[in-house]
Order: sequence, then C-alpha cells, then structure tokens
Amino acid sequence: MAQVQEFVEQALQLSTVDGCVVVAAEHTETNLRWANNSLTTNGQMSSRSVTVISVAGESAGVVTRSVSTADELAALVKASEAAARDASPADDFAPLVEPYDTDDDWDTDPATTSVDVFARFAPELGTAFKQAGKNGRLLFGFAEHEMTSVFVGSSTGLRRRYDQPNGRLELNGKSDDYTRSAWAGIYTRDFSDVALDAAWSALYSVVSGWAKRAAGPELATRLCREGSDRSGGQRGALQTERAWSGAGAIGLRRGGGQVRT
Repeated sequence: MAQVQEFVEQALQLSTVDGCVVVAAEHTETNLRWANNSLTTNGQMSSRSVTVISVAGESAGVVTRSVSTADELAALVKASEAAARDASPADDFAPLVEPYDTDDDWDTDPATTSVDVFARFAPELGTAFKQAGKNGRLLFGFAEHEMTSVFVGSSTGLRRRYDQPNGRLELNGKSDDYTRSAWAGIYTRDFSDVALDAAWSALYSVVSGWAKRAAGPELATRLCREGSDRSGGQRGALQTERAWSGAGAIGLRRGGGQVRT
C-alpha cells in the first residue's frame, strides 16, 4: 500500500475542478484490558482514511472513505467532484489558503504506536494485580494508546502535517464481594507520566474506607488533581464528583496527587 502522503499527491493530480483539498489520516492503536486481577485481551490496530474536498465555482463537495488502492482513491475523487457540482453555492465561500512557511517534515513516515508504549506500565500492572489479590480487592479496566498522523494537501500547493498521540487509562477497583468500588481515570500522551502505583493505593484507600462509613445519595466527594505538562505549564484541574457510595473518581499522575473532601 502506498504511503499516505502519496495518496494526497495522487488525489490532487486526479482533481479536475477549480480547487481541491485532501486530508489523509494514518491511525494506529494499541490496548490492554483486564478484569478480576488478570489481563484479558491486548491488541494492535491500524486504519487509514482520506477526505477529498472538491471546489467547483463557489460550491464544495466533501467525501471521506477508507482507501487502500489507487482505484479506490480515483473513485473517491470522482465522488467528491460530483458532490461539488451538485451542491449549491456556499454562503461562506472563501479562496483556498495559499502556501506559507512551516517546520513540518512532510516526507517523514507517519508516526505510529505499538505495545512498546506499555513497556514500563505492563510490569506495574502485574504488580498491582498481585497486591490487589492479597488484599481482597479486584482490579478492572483498560489502557489504550493511539497515534494519528494527519496530512493536508491543497491544489494551491499548501502541505501540512501533524502527529497526535492520545492515551487513556481507566482503572476500577472493587471489593471482593462487589459491594464497593472506586474509579480512576487519566489522560496521557505516552504513559511515561502514569503513576499506576499511586492510583492503585488511592483506590485501595477509598474502597477500604467505605466499609467504615455510612453512605447515601447525599454524600458527594470532589476529587481534584492539578498537574504540570512537560514544559512546566499548568494543566487544568481534573474534577469529578462522587454522588453515592458506589462510584468514585481519582486522577493521579507521577509526582503525587491531592484528594479534597
């Protein structure tokens, strides 16, 4: 299969209307899932989508498809052009953006992710399973990481690209009789800043504490966490509210967290 950048260039060459913009995205994803203190599934996926925006006069046609062959790409361009010719003029029509200087490395291969992103996280997860089992607790949840490289090309000559990583951890801790549970969730770019040991310790404290207190719908606990990104900038506070004893939320990163009631 051709490189995604080649698909952008080929689509632009196939265009026969007044203007064309092609947006191609290369997406890879990997994940781990667990239940009852054991890993249940893991996997890796990849996909590609191409969007062709055709401009005919002051009308536009937009079509997005999963494309893997030259024939599929040609059919996509034709469908977009047909949609543009059938469309009414756009009230917000504007000329396509002209090229400008950027630092984008257009020719570099798309960024990808793999199970290697969990190289440090996976052993910590195994340790958490053992600790949970010893203390009569059960861990459920998943970790997933995605990488999407987006390439934008225009008939004006504009070329742009952007690589977007996204990671997410959701961890649910339960008592072994399933009467108490707590939840922790966090966003991460690459799992290097995920403090699984801190998240598990906090979950254990919350689940254990609920056995000693009466709780009802009137109980609400706000759990706040403020962290810093790699450049030292302040992240927004992660705030969630627990409205009853059966669900909670904790957000923790490396460097510690703060729980306020």
